[in-house]
Amino acid sequence: MTDGLSYRLLRAGLAAASGRVHRRIIEASADPAATQHDVLQRILTDNANTIFGTDHRFGSISGFEDFRRAVPVQTYEDLREAIERQEATRDPCLTAAPPVYYNQTSGTVAAPKNIPLTQAGLARIQRLQRLAAYALSRSTTALGGKVFVVSGAAHEGTMPAGTPYGSASGQLYASQGALLRRRYVLPASVSDITDYDARYLAMAVLGAADRSVTTMATANPSTFVRLMDVLNEHAESVIDAVATGMLPAECAGAIRGEEPRIRRDPQRAAALRRRLEAAGALTYADIWENLRAVVTWTGGSCGLAVERLAPMLTSRCPVFELGYLASEVSGTVNIDPIEGSCVATLADNVFEFAERDAWEDAADDADRGLQTCTLADLELGHDYYVIVTTADGLYRYDMNDIVRVTGWVGRTPVLSFIQKGKGVTSITGEKLYESQVITAVTTSVAELGTVSPFFIMLADESEATYTLYVELASTAPTRAAGTVAGDLAVLVEQSLRDANVEYGAKRASGRLAPLRVTLLAPGTGDAYRRQRVADGQRDVQFKYLRLQYLADCSFGFDAFVAAH
Repeated sequence: MTDGLSYRLLRAGLAAASGRVHRRIIEASADPAATQHDVLQRILTDNANTIFGTDHRFGSISGFEDFRRAVPVQTYEDLREAIERQEATRDPCLTAAPPVYYNQTSGTVAAPKNIPLTQAGLARIQRLQRLAAYALSRSTTALGGKVFVVSGAAHEGTMPAGTPYGSASGQLYASQGALLRRRYVLPASVSDITDYDARYLAMAVLGAADRSVTTMATANPSTFVRLMDVLNEHAESVIDAVATGMLPAECAGAIRGEEPRIRRDPQRAAALRRRLEAAGALTYADIWENLRAVVTWTGGSCGLAVERLAPMLTSRCPVFELGYLASEVSGTVNIDPIEGSCVATLADNVFEFAERDAWEDAADDADRGLQTCTLADLELGHDYYVIVTTADGLYRYDMNDIVRVTGWVGRTPVLSFIQKGKGVTSITGEKLYESQVITAVTTSVAELGTVSPFFIMLADESEATYTLYVELASTAPTRAAGTVAGDLAVLVEQSLRDANVEYGAKRASGRLAPLRVTLLAPGTGDAYRRQRVADGQRDVQFKYLRLQYLADCSFGFDAFVAAH
């Protein structure tokens, strides 16, 4: 499989397109300070005459220290008005070049974040994707067969002025060159299926029908865990589709455009059925015997999904880190999958960092903004918050992500994603914000005719679900606790779905389990506060963090459950 003409052409094409890029990033990594200075000056010069650039004196900034003094740390909400104005009027608010695409993701409020990308920005992401593919082909035989890639929808809608938005990964997937596109198992049209059940079933059929897959790739490994669940839930339908060469009716009717072709293969269907009957369930090892690589996120909560995925793989199938990638920035690129060398994209973006403890203890954003350091200042094993400046209009943008330095390429750090920062959790990519939880719970509790003196929502990564612990006021309706909890779960779930597009998507696809609600006895909030103060938090500065990871919360809520 690895010595075919198409494989040799693919490797040659990737080397021609990315070999020089690979060498340049290694050369740039030898002097991160100089590289970052040049990138900063290029971004400032290109956008000096924009409204943002004029307001913040881009033309007179001569280095990092000037930049830090001139531009405060930004959030999306700080930039939302400029992003929306540039789209509506085409005025150069943030970038001289107009955005041609918006990468949509969940925001801190009900409205999603639309991250602008210029034509050059899309080209940069595509260049990094090809570089990652080149690195994989350079050190492994993973691309010797077909590639099963799950990406987002390229076109989910258009902005008011007509610019498309969706998933940039889907947009680039659909526009890859012929050499790569021929190796894809899933056509781009499958990503555009809006019905989650139909989309996953279609992916299961197309995957089961193609025995030549050697690599599978997606951002979050929970996608592959869910896909195998769907395949086994509908095993007979999937196997029948392989035997007949026809998609199930519910899939065919959901696809916009040309229906994917499946080769009729009764022998493969019979083999899959025998394996199913022998083991009771299929795995990826059963359907793809030559699987040699999984490329996905492995850090943060994704590590738990990787653990669940591992028993489904062949014994010779390693899991390679995809890299620190977000809707706002391609933060790292894995230039050596074997070593896991996810080096910062220092030739494309400007990076600042803040020590985790110092950033979290800072009194306000102004203090935080003066505490940042550069790529050249980082220390091995330390955890940092990330602030990025991109050529697509995000200036000193607070990612609210925590990364750890795990190694070096030259003098440039290798970065591993650890978790979202305070006030944000993400089990499977939903990026749930504390403000969304507060709004959802308070409005839902009010709809039940009461108030809540205390509540906290905990992200349980091992169970892929959230648990809401809530104490209701004494004026609560005199209904059974189970009824109140059930009603509250329904209301809060719907509010979170409405407020957060990615939470809704993960729930709809089954990657997130339903919300759990546990009612607490009166006085639980006071007990929680007393423990936090006893643990060292200053009483006068005490703040309830309403959204946390279960692993970060030491309070024993089970001892305070309300009596039924």
